[in-house]
Amino acid sequence: MTEGPLVSVIIPSHNRAVLLPRAVESVLAQTYSNLEVIIVDDASSDSTPAVMADLVKRDPRVRYFRHETNRYASAARNTGIASARGELIAFLDDDDEWLPEKLAKQVPVMLSASPEVGMVYCWMDYYDGRGNIVSETHPTLKGWVFGQMLDRPRIGGCPTLLVRREVVEVVGGFDEDLPRGNDGDFMRRVALQYAVDLVPEVLVRVNVDHGHQRISDHTENGVRNALKSQEVKLVKFKDELRRYPKQKAIIYANIAHHHGQLGQWRIAFHWFARAVVGAPTALEIYRLLLHGLRRNLFKRRNLA
Repeated sequence: MTEGPLVSVIIPSHNRAVLLPRAVESVLAQTYSNLEVIIVDDASSDSTPAVMADLVKRDPRVRYFRHETNRYASAARNTGIASARGELIAFLDDDDEWLPEKLAKQVPVMLSASPEVGMVYCWMDYYDGRGNIVSETHPTLKGWVFGQMLDRPRIGGCPTLLVRREVVEVVGGFDEDLPRGNDGDFMRRVALQYAVDLVPEVLVRVNVDHGHQRISDHTENGVRNALKSQEVKLVKFKDELRRYPKQKAIIYANIAHHHGQLGQWRIAFHWFARAVVGAPTALEIYRLLLHGLRRNLFKRRNLA
């Protein structure tokens, strides 16, 4: 498919000059050609500006914007959204890549969908540095799925999405106060007001073990950001969570788990207790508890 509405593809980047060209090239190689690539450089201190100058020169569909101070991924995506010219908007991370048919498969699904569908996603696989698949994300949820996404984003990640522009405007873009979990938060807010559809094919390749820091790394700062992303759900979706006690309890358990990762076990057991009271039959709660206890026991053995 080469004809259809303009698709704006937004790629935030920070100090990934080595990885960024691969992501951009995977967009330019799409069989659906009516697109623009918007790269938002979030105050990189490496050779990203020079790399981008070459890419912009080679293909007029590439547009480059730069933040002078580091404002993180949500702000970079919002800058891209504000500059987008397309009727449809898609997202890609600078360390990941699309398969060539990604847009050609998704755009027809979006165009043929009813107006209540605001977002189309696809499947994605995770690859290590040796090219081996280490994880697969192949969900099949479609329709009104908000309730199933409260505890975690069960339809994948941002690089799988194709979203109507007016939908992005209605939900208000990405939450710039969330360094981690901002993609799940965005999808959750879309799913609250719109139905979703999917292309049940792997069209996104997520690259891990590439030697660069990732937002999802389990550093102390990463865990604190993950904790914040869980706590925010209790505020943003306070009214909706009254209808979903199991999901609310799992959010409590995730909060407990992150406190445990930080060594704050007294606080962790408080939240685990709330989770058990809220949904005593939810197995996910006990899985998180056991995982945390095993990690703590392993640390103690290493210190002994």
